[in-house]
Amino acid sequence: MPTFEDVFGAAEALTATDRVRLVHALWDTIPTDQWPAPTAEWIAETERRSAEFDAGRMTASPWTDVRERARRKAGMDG
Repeated sequence: MPTFEDVFGAAEALTATDRVRLVHALWDTIPTDQWPAPTAEWIAETERRSAEFDAGRMTASPWTDVRERARRKAGMDG
């Protein structure tokens, strides 16, 4: 059976686009009840952003727009 190091080394050789695809595919194999708990830093950041949004100092974008920008930045969509 391949080791973590074997698999990671092979994954590092993939293009950025394929690494993103691999991360997404692997994440989808993890049951939601086994997802790692958010860190204190992550919770603090989400609370900060929520307060900024509630105060009108930040706007939101639809998920479809965010996903499109992220895919384009990662070179996945032209």
